[in-house]
Amino acid sequence: MSFVAPISEPTPNAPDNQNLVQPATHWKRSLLLAALSGLLPGAGHVLSGRRIKGWSMIVAFGAILSCMWPLRLPRFVGVVNVIALAWLCLALYAGFSAFLGQRASSEPKLSKLWMFAIAVLVCIWIKLLFTPLLIASGFTLLKVNSSAMSSTLQEGDGVLSDDSYYRSQAACRNDLVVLRRQDFLTIKRVIGLPGDTIQGDNRKILLNGTPIDEPFIQHTLPIGNYPDLDTFGPIKIPAGKYFVMGDNREVSFDSRMKEFGLLDASNIVGRPLYIYASFRKGRSLRKLH
Repeated sequence: MSFVAPISEPTPNAPDNQNLVQPATHWKRSLLLAALSGLLPGAGHVLSGRRIKGWSMIVAFGAILSCMWPLRLPRFVGVVNVIALAWLCLALYAGFSAFLGQRASSEPKLSKLWMFAIAVLVCIWIKLLFTPLLIASGFTLLKVNSSAMSSTLQEGDGVLSDDSYYRSQAACRNDLVVLRRQDFLTIKRVIGLPGDTIQGDNRKILLNGTPIDEPFIQHTLPIGNYPDLDTFGPIKIPAGKYFVMGDNREVSFDSRMKEFGLLDASNIVGRPLYIYASFRKGRSLRKLH
């Protein structure tokens, strides 16, 4: 009697175990590459072997970052919005391209849910990084939360400030300046410089005895409601000090009040450049100097 080992062969339609595992692994790899390219545009392409396209995106991303530093282009009106939009578009394209480029032809079409997830990841990442990178480049994004500078600045206005401007030069009369007082930032206008004598006479500001023209100011209440704010001084401004006021004179907390007082030069931490976002009617982008 002979013993013959049975021979079994897979039928043509029998699924292969390797084929059952491969699509899931391939799908996860595609997601990983998409995430990498969304965070660092082009990184996923380089890792997947598409080096020319990947490095092209990395170079483009480097060019976008160089607009913040060392070029410091956000100092020009509206450029900060252009940089943010360029970064968003490049990151979204890189993420989607990395995912779609890895999908096998036999796989089903990409779910719109994954496209949405990639877009959300990119937006969160840019939101987390953009402001720190802008600060590292010497700028700050400010949100106006009071009406003390109306109508120059209105509540809700987004203002971009250059933090390095006054490190190399002194503030000038009528400059808008960002001040740090205790634990908060505020924006005021420089009215008096070191050596000046300033006085208020029924809302008319006298600088060294001469009335000055202030086309930017706003009065919201009749004269006499706050007599201490309408009439004050004369005040002699010592060296290293500044007299600042808000443009909306009845609601501004400024140098007219003892609690605020004269401003030390070291308290000036930035120069507001322009409004980059606003709810006001008309053009939202507006230069402030």
